[in-house]
Amino acid sequence: MKKSLHPGVFWIGWFVWFLVAPWLLLLLPDTFPLTTWTRQEDVLFVTWAFLVLWGILFWVWPFALRFSRSVRALVRIGQGIRNAPRRLVNSMRKNPLFFITWAVLLVGWQIVSIVAPEGTLEHPLVPGWDYVFGDTLFRMSGDWLLNKVPILHLEVRFEELAPYPALIGDHARTWPAVFLALAFHSFMTLSRLLVGLGIGLVVGIATGMAIPYWPVLRQTAWAPMNFLRMIPLLAAIPWLQFGLGANFRGAVAFIAFGVWVTLVVATMNSVANVPDRFIESARTLGASRPYTYFKVIVPGAMPELRTALLLSAGLGWSLTIAAEFLGFPTGLGHMASIAVQETNTARLVIVAFVVACYSLLTFYMLNQMFNRLVSWMPQRAAGTTDISKVAGAAGAARAERVQEV
Repeated sequence: MKKSLHPGVFWIGWFVWFLVAPWLLLLLPDTFPLTTWTRQEDVLFVTWAFLVLWGILFWVWPFALRFSRSVRALVRIGQGIRNAPRRLVNSMRKNPLFFITWAVLLVGWQIVSIVAPEGTLEHPLVPGWDYVFGDTLFRMSGDWLLNKVPILHLEVRFEELAPYPALIGDHARTWPAVFLALAFHSFMTLSRLLVGLGIGLVVGIATGMAIPYWPVLRQTAWAPMNFLRMIPLLAAIPWLQFGLGANFRGAVAFIAFGVWVTLVVATMNSVANVPDRFIESARTLGASRPYTYFKVIVPGAMPELRTALLLSAGLGWSLTIAAEFLGFPTGLGHMASIAVQETNTARLVIVAFVVACYSLLTFYMLNQMFNRLVSWMPQRAAGTTDISKVAGAAGAARAERVQEV
């Protein structure tokens, strides 16, 4: 039987392959049909064909090492796309109020944009959806300003992908520049968020797990941790910018600090709320204190830690946008800052929509990770409470009290 590759080796190798793939493209001869990119000495002019071939090579790794799984994943994706209309119709039948609410909000916004007075500003205070996803979105092509990036001894240039309207003029605006601008600023924001959030989560959970384990550390750290938690995080932005600068390091430190302070206390509370019967059962069976803590208490605290982790992810997004809003030349927060300076509500709506999509994706990924960590628990215990049953039980209890009176 063929032994499968270890998951850790597979993912690390895939990341390495992602970095190696573009250098393999540079070895292709000029006579290759799709080599539209050019390289002059130490300068590479990237084209869309280069990015497409890079994307194809990126997916070669899973198909080469996990062909059957990759094919099954493609089949599931195809089935999901095919069944999407039917699932949407079923969802509308099961929960019509959800879709009615969103339809009322969208239509109501459009009606308000029509009846609201124009005012004296350049942009309407309540823009219609045609203005938001039409002219305003198209004018965001001016945010595409990524000129060149040095990689090792090679200078990578991006003029071939789309023109720069801010440098050439409004006549050079194109839709590819719009999506390149959103992709570039999204990448800058996501890079700061993921590094800062990752450091904050790891250090926060580790600190929150270590403080309850050592009594001396718990007695000395409890008061300072609560004091740090009370510090307004927005007030810490100028302090970190003065100390570390308005750069990647300063943003990561600010995000990690905010997530760490919040998650430490939540982790300690999760550990304290582990049922005593778990600990008593382990100690009765002869388990040592370290074994009981790391094999019983820590896993038992994970289900309650799910909410804290999701809240920390939302806080990380807020801290990232706030940091970029106050002094960074790139990122989604920078785009929102420009919108505020221009009093452009439509631009703020676009940025908010993009951030909301990324936030939902972040929550989904963290929730899936926690589902793996707590897969040993019963589904009802790890899942959410049925609100309808709770409401029904509360109504029945109230009716019984009324009858007794």
